[in-house]
Amino acid sequence: MTKPKALYIHIPFCNYICDYCDFTKLQYFSFDVNAYLDALKVELDSYHIGELDTIYIGGGTPSALSIDELTKLLDMVKPYSSGVKEYTFEANPDSLSLDKLKLLKRYHVNRISLGVESTDDKVLALINRHHTFNDVIRLVKDAKVVGIDNINVDLILGLPSVSKAMLIKDIHNLISLKTKHISCYSLTVSPHTTFYIKGINPPSDDTLREYYDEVTKILVDNGFNHYEVSNYSKAGYESLHNLTYWRNEQYYGVGLGASGYISNIRYTNTKNLKKYLAHNYVDYKEEVSRIDDINYQLMLNLRTSEGLDVIALRKKFGIDLLNDKKEEIDDFINHKLIIYKDNALIPTYEGMMLLDTILTKLIY
Repeated sequence: MTKPKALYIHIPFCNYICDYCDFTKLQYFSFDVNAYLDALKVELDSYHIGELDTIYIGGGTPSALSIDELTKLLDMVKPYSSGVKEYTFEANPDSLSLDKLKLLKRYHVNRISLGVESTDDKVLALINRHHTFNDVIRLVKDAKVVGIDNINVDLILGLPSVSKAMLIKDIHNLISLKTKHISCYSLTVSPHTTFYIKGINPPSDDTLREYYDEVTKILVDNGFNHYEVSNYSKAGYESLHNLTYWRNEQYYGVGLGASGYISNIRYTNTKNLKKYLAHNYVDYKEEVSRIDDINYQLMLNLRTSEGLDVIALRKKFGIDLLNDKKEEIDDFINHKLIIYKDNALIPTYEGMMLLDTILTKLIY
């Protein structure tokens, strides 16, 4: 049995909770962190992980950890990091320092993902972010100085009080950083978040679509490839780790609330810290049926500019998608939602924006 080649590690601690955030997170308290890292090591070691291609430490805010805590985490992961092609560390600009960047570099982290969200300092304060855009400029420069040149910056589309003109300025500010990767996510408002309690709603679908159109045009004109619904990169700097998910490949997920996919089992860990510290890690398991796996393949592959390889699909599952869904596929091609090239069904930009419509008609 082939072992997963990707590892995701979740660090749930944050110095503060952002108004829009619905990820698995906990307020940072140092006495919790060491107990958590001890439990994390037990879970990590239990998988007897082999050779990996990618590691992704996300959160939460991994950069909220102190130098000592971060060293403990990186030491724990070190046995699995030899030969890894991409080793990503997620950070917030307010809690990442030059010393932490130097430490990450020593442990062979070679990719940083920065939660920028907006380049307007007033907007950042409004959503309870504790950094300025100048902090971002400084950190991107520091990361490059220590030798980490593969940097992603995140932007949220549809934040309150952000006009289209402000968004355009955001994008040009991010481009000026000369990073290799930019992620643009539309605002979602989930129950239990501060935004939800305050009654803040995301913009309409039409407005968000207008924002995506503008962002994509500017980024593509500036040499970025729109290689996944929400992600843009310079050539050769696509996120290898996230491509694991979109290619429907297996991966380990460890940590509070993390998800993983091993053999034909998809699992999600508990979000309850007390249970996690008691080593009761997994909260939910799903045995993936053949039909489920086919549909995962369709849903995930069609998010990307790689598209869905119909020959590989036939070899893996014994199905002929081009024949089974001929009428639907022909209709999508005629409406320029999909192109067929090199044995792959590839979504156009319009197809990516209308992906739910496509999937509704293609899934088995």
